[in-house]
Amino acid sequence: MKRMRISSTHIRAFFIALSCAVLAGVCALCFKGGSSMIALKTNRLESILASKKDIAGWLIEGAGIYFFNKYLPTWKQGVVTSREERKNQRTLLNYTLGIEHIIDADPTKVVDHTRPTVYLHGWGDTKNSAKLIKANCDVLPGDIVTFNFRDAGVILAKWRYSNLGQLPDVLSALYAIKWTKDNTGAKAIDLFGYSRGGATLLNTLAVLNDDSGAYDADLQRIGITAQERSEILTLLQRGCHVLDCPLTDMNVTINEFIKHKKIPIKNESNSFWIKAFQAFTRYKKDGLQGLSSAQSFTNLHLNILMHFQHRDTIVSNKNEAELYKHLYQSNPNTTYMVLGNNGGHLHSHAALAHTVHSFKKKFGGSYDPEYVAQYDAIKNTIPVGNRLLQPGMCVEDIIALYYKQCHEADSKKKKHAA
Repeated sequence: MKRMRISSTHIRAFFIALSCAVLAGVCALCFKGGSSMIALKTNRLESILASKKDIAGWLIEGAGIYFFNKYLPTWKQGVVTSREERKNQRTLLNYTLGIEHIIDADPTKVVDHTRPTVYLHGWGDTKNSAKLIKANCDVLPGDIVTFNFRDAGVILAKWRYSNLGQLPDVLSALYAIKWTKDNTGAKAIDLFGYSRGGATLLNTLAVLNDDSGAYDADLQRIGITAQERSEILTLLQRGCHVLDCPLTDMNVTINEFIKHKKIPIKNESNSFWIKAFQAFTRYKKDGLQGLSSAQSFTNLHLNILMHFQHRDTIVSNKNEAELYKHLYQSNPNTTYMVLGNNGGHLHSHAALAHTVHSFKKKFGGSYDPEYVAQYDAIKNTIPVGNRLLQPGMCVEDIIALYYKQCHEADSKKKKHAA
């Protein structure tokens, strides 16, 4: 029997293979169970929650950012709205939006200052959540423009002005987008909508793209002519947009929330709770809904990333696959999805921390090169969750399987803890 000779080439090959196997194992362990914490880098919020170190200092800094408008050293104040501009906002919209333009001066990031992101905040929140997210969650790279919806309030919204992404919110968003176009030198505009902000994002695109004339008077009232609509749509189609746990249909969300709380209802389509919500707010049952709006984008070229969370009991996990399918049918090559299990609706953004930078880079937005490099190195070794996906028409099966795996992992953790 011939004796095999072991050369230095064999030894090098062995150690290369071993190293790759170890790296793959580490990546798999780091992402196990839907957690997106990786060995080299993770967002600041996830790190603080995991280590439980310096929480007091972090909370103090967060309070300064949120309540006292403190800036990080890598941020600079951008264009400031004039007194005349604020007066114009009060005249047209009956309140001042508080538009804030923040320039990202971080030398470690790739920033295109002609490509700002307009942030659309959630219900029961204010524009300052954009700064908290930018400081701690690594999902808003580059310059940002943030503003208040009229119902903005810390923790509790001003109910009488709440409409959950319908036309009043759309008009505020469009005013802020037009301001961004006119004042920042934007050659493209990205949008980031969280929760109600996600519904507003979808409905804003639908209103701009509408050719029935239904919204012409409202748009002209805030200074958006037919020419302006075309210019804004062009800038938005050059950008890329993130739907972060978006509200898809408020009627469905109310019913699903009631089911989750095990409150008996007789007729879902005419629920007492929907009627009560309409009575106390400016929400309209037959008004704009994000899910329906997504069906009207057939002539638009859009780059969209949707992020959904397992156990989202605030906006429910009911319409996620349907929303993806509608957007995919219009733009099959540029519609992406990220799934996560990082806390439900009020999540840590850990699932987006790597993928959003790769998404932004793909379509010319600002990004963090370190996140992109790490994601490119490990994306083939991680589970479906926390990965930039293009599931196509099989999206329903992929979501169902991932949530099943998350549920099983959560059950195991509970048994282990007990």
